[in-house]
Amino acid sequence: MPLTPRELSVLSLAAEGASVSEIARSLHLCNGTVRNYMAAITRKTGGRNRVDAIRISHSAGWL
Repeated sequence: MPLTPRELSVLSLAAEGASVSEIARSLHLCNGTVRNYMAAITRKTGGRNRVDAIRISHSAGWL
């Protein structure tokens, strides 16, 4: 599991269809911080984008 607990919470909200601003409000973060988390998640999963990272995480059983 390459993702941190915080990255997992950001990713799970993204997988539910939440926007960056909705995730930020939910987790009490800034929009830029959520974007940084999503970039790290995409890099760590080897995905090309947010949707790809969600698909890879589902396939690996992380979500």
